[in-house]
Amino acid sequence: QQLHDGTLPHASALAKMRLFGKSEADASRITLYRDTAAWCPYCEKVWLLLEEKQVPYMVEKVNMNCYGDKPAWFWAMQPSGGIPVAKVDGKVIRESNDIMMAIEQAYPERPMLPREDSAKAVAVRPLLTLERQLFSSWFRWLTSGMNDGAQRHNFLALMDEVPHAN
Repeated sequence: QQLHDGTLPHASALAKMRLFGKSEADASRITLYRDTAAWCPYCEKVWLLLEEKQVPYMVEKVNMNCYGDKPAWFWAMQPSGGIPVAKVDGKVIRESNDIMMAIEQAYPERPMLPREDSAKAVAVRPLLTLERQLFSSWFRWLTSGMNDGAQRHNFLALMDEVPHAN
């Protein structure tokens, strides 16, 4: 019953709603469209932010391309098919870092990231971008049956940027 009504005392990938003592109306302000298997790292980081900030939210599960088709309504909302996607106060946001920043703006209590208008945000944004580039490059190398040398080279070149980041 707690799983269904959003009142579990802990996070669960099976939950379709988390309330944190608030109402369903509060949770309806944010809908996270995430992968059905709870595997996508970009979905995970948005999910972790919501959980740590204890922001009420709803969840809609969508297949990743590697394990099933996406419904037409999702393609209409996200033409690239990429996840996560979120609706925050009715606005569709299609990239994990942008989703996280929107959540921080809508729910400034319990900040996890610097405010976008702060000097720290100027330093954090490139690090979040580098994190995304590193994962994408590593994943391409990991899953590539061809061009292993080129994919490995691209990943190692990005890794060389890490010590100089910020």
